[in-house]
Amino acid sequence: MAFDNLFRKAFWGLAGCGLVYALAMVALTLPVVQRNATYVHQINPTYFQDLNNTEQFGFLHHQIQPFTIVTPDNVTLFAWHILPTHLFYKHEKALTGQPDFGLKPFEVASKSVGLQLLLGDPTATAVVAFHGNAAHLASNYRPSAYQQMLGVSTPAKPVHVIAFDYRGFGLSTGSPTEQGVIEDAVSLLSALTGESDDGKQQSDTGRQYVDPSRVLLVGQSMGTFISTAFYHEWVVKLGRAPFKALVLIASFTSLPNLLESYSFKGLTPPILSPLMAYPRLQEWLRSKIQDKWDASSRLVELAQTPEVELNLVMLHARNDYEIPWREGRANWEYTLDAASGGKIDFARNLDREEWRSEDGRKRMRWERVRHGGHNRIQTSEQVRLAILRLIEGE
Repeated sequence: MAFDNLFRKAFWGLAGCGLVYALAMVALTLPVVQRNATYVHQINPTYFQDLNNTEQFGFLHHQIQPFTIVTPDNVTLFAWHILPTHLFYKHEKALTGQPDFGLKPFEVASKSVGLQLLLGDPTATAVVAFHGNAAHLASNYRPSAYQQMLGVSTPAKPVHVIAFDYRGFGLSTGSPTEQGVIEDAVSLLSALTGESDDGKQQSDTGRQYVDPSRVLLVGQSMGTFISTAFYHEWVVKLGRAPFKALVLIASFTSLPNLLESYSFKGLTPPILSPLMAYPRLQEWLRSKIQDKWDASSRLVELAQTPEVELNLVMLHARNDYEIPWREGRANWEYTLDAASGGKIDFARNLDREEWRSEDGRKRMRWERVRHGGHNRIQTSEQVRLAILRLIEGE
């Protein structure tokens, strides 16, 4: 009798779990549920954290100039410009002496002491950080990641960081969609580089801008497909000048493909694994995804287009249990095959590979690091070294 009761409880427990899973899968076919699950932007610590009080995130007072950008569809984006410490030290008196320091529209903030040190210096590099899902630009490991990027800065080759929140994240208004988030990046980089919405150079001769050749894009997790899609939009669709490099940390091929291997914090089986015996049902669920974020196809097109310059660096940790390193490796294989025309003339190595086209327009590097997981990798010395190599022109 006791065994029967135990069996009955186990049966109904499993049945209950199955019902919850089925309801969750059905709910994920709804666009609003999908986007909340993909972007997780509703987790918003700005309710109790002031992003304008940057000292609470480990930075110096006046080291960060907060600013806003307004997109063509009237979304207001929140962003930071972060100075390297050595420039803060050198210009501390001027920085702390600004009487009206604080959050400003970019057109006004661009005249601040900090941003002028970037915009007015032809030797400076701007690293634009594309963060992952959930929360805001200062959550989790993100401030430490920015500090690692700033750590490669020298007086001879200054490095600044631009971090921003996509629409619906942090203090940015609106709600995220695939095309909307791409447009956010276009608006931000257009303001930095002096491009107008119609692709022409802005006519305000009194302002200074950052040449795209001095801009390095770094994406982590969800930020990898946003930065990839943005780069594709910028150089292929808009025909604008390429950036210095594109760095992808913990990337994946596409959102539909990711569902086959994604594990929440490495604690759950892959999302679609309970449906392995029902491939048609899996395919139906994947077909319902609205924002597909097909990074691999965009990377392939960037690699195949002869006139497009692409300096690509991809890093992934072996112990990434959320997005397995094989996802990033698949991106690498697709892109390498497209760039080389399938003619790979070097010994293959899962940990480190490099390839360069004969004309030098395509340069690519893959690195699988031993540790770092999914999020901590962005604060690692391996990422810092990758950025240093790019700054030094390798």
